[in-house]
Amino acid sequence: MSRTCPRCGSQKVRSASLHSHDGLRRALLYTPLRCRDCRHRFWVLNPLKPILLLTGAGTLIGGTAWFALDLHGARGVSAPPTTLPHGRAEQGDADAQLQLGMRYAIGDGVAQDHVEAAKWLAQAAKGGVAEGQYQYGLVLLEGRGVVQDYQAAFAWIEKSAHRGHPYAQYRLGELHRYGTGTPVDKARAYMWFNLAAAQGVDVAAKARDSLVWQLKPEQLSAMQAEARRMSRLPSSAAPGDGDGKDAALAVSAAP
Repeated sequence: MSRTCPRCGSQKVRSASLHSHDGLRRALLYTPLRCRDCRHRFWVLNPLKPILLLTGAGTLIGGTAWFALDLHGARGVSAPPTTLPHGRAEQGDADAQLQLGMRYAIGDGVAQDHVEAAKWLAQAAKGGVAEGQYQYGLVLLEGRGVVQDYQAAFAWIEKSAHRGHPYAQYRLGELHRYGTGTPVDKARAYMWFNLAAAQGVDVAAKARDSLVWQLKPEQLSAMQAEARRMSRLPSSAAPGDGDGKDAALAVSAAP
């Protein structure tokens, strides 16, 4: 690499600084110099820079290829997805039916299929699984994979609520509050919100408190007494007549 100034021929040169306007090609392949005598700034080819550039590019390409192959290999030896419980579900295992229904509902390990999800959740609900009753009630309420049916949704969610499912209790309170699948009954909505809140459902506590000023003192007293009574019942207690009616209708709850 010549270190002679092309303008004055002086060999008194030093390294110069790179400038933003020098350009990428010069920065990658050349070295800037400045003459100490005439102050002329010039460029000379640096034979090491192309070698370093090619070495760096090769390292980058090789590293990228290695990472891609390693990632592909890791995926190739990963554990297979959990086996779908079709066998147990078809044999009448309600828990397996619930699991299968939920996996079809969200597309976990299978293609999302709301119709298939509704089928298995219905069987889990009929098998007496509280979570299955709640989930099937939501399916009917939202009309996912089935014809939307508020009354049937109310019946199944009520069954789950009577079995102590906290979110079913909250949802049942909402149904009573707004008259979805059942006549509006804010007193009974208060009771179900109260039960759900006692199990840690924060949104139920807020909903319960928002109804206090809308009820008469005797209604609040009656519904609190009913909530205490129901909280002492075993979680398996549920209406057994299959029509989804609340077992506590004897309590006066006129809004």
